Amino acid sequence: AAEEGKTRHDYGREAFIDKIWEWKAESGGTITRQMRRLGNSVDWERERFTMDEGLSNAVKEVFVRLYKEDLIYRGKRLVNWDPKLRTAISDLEVENRESKGSMWHIRYPLADGAKTADGKDYLVVATTRPETLLGDTGVAVNPEDPRYKDLIGKYVILPLVNRRIPIVGDEHADMEKGTGC
Repeated sequence: AAEEGKTRHDYGREAFIDKIWEWKAESGGTITRQMRRLGNSVDWERERFTMDEGLSNAVKEVFVRLYKEDLIYRGKRLVNWDPKLRTAISDLEVENRESKGSMWHIRYPLADGAKTADGKDYLVVATTRPETLLGDTGVAVNPEDPRYKDLIGKYVILPLVNRRIPIVGDEHADMEKGTGC
């Protein structure tokens, strides 16, 4: 799906499930071989796939029960991504360490003649990851920040690609960190 530039929503439920089974047919053996090479001590005669008939219903039942008991939840959270393995990883797998780095200050021109409270025609966005700039889909500012609150709903022009992206209000934007946006 990803290599075709499609999401699960583009396929619909049944076609997406067909894609899952295609993936399993192509990759299942590789995963099993890797587990055997790692020395996993399991009963290989009872190997199962999450989508196997019967097991799939059990998985759904467990998730519903865990959800009803408030043991799991669905929410918007940061996802830890391993760029080398190209997969999501749990908080427990993250090794946090401090390192010296640079804070980059990048000018994002304001669109449509907008001006900041102090008369500038751009916002300065502070980041430690300038390589992610091309993926920006918006600039967040704290709605309580007097420097930027009047710009919420307006647009900036994303440098290098000249794409309009919105300025959004979010209380998680730290007014004291970097430039506040």
